Amino acid sequence: MTIICRDDLTQGYKVVQSAHALADFAVKHQDEFLNWQMGSNYLCCLEASEMKINLTIEKLESLGIKYHIFCEPDIGNKMTAIAVEALDRTQHSKLFKKFKLTLSK
Repeated sequence: MTIICRDDLTQGYKVVQSAHALADFAVKHQDEFLNWQMGSNYLCCLEASEMKINLTIEKLESLGIKYHIFCEPDIGNKMTAIAVEALDRTQHSKLFKKFKLTLSK
């Protein structure tokens, strides 16, 4: 699975919003979550600008890839992170190779 949080959030918010996105994905896409958990269990945490995340959502839609958007009520229900279903290595690389790892410098 891949989690992408907004890069303009504080470090604390990045961690918490990523966890919220993952938890909500697990509830809304139970089969995909269980397949991931029982399979690779590989988790990639990334960050990007809000605009880049929105462009990624459009790409995910066009490819039929499942995802969940988390919007934080404490900051006006703004989108803070998305969780994306597990992808094979090739597809993951194509979609996310230019993203920054969360909390990396």
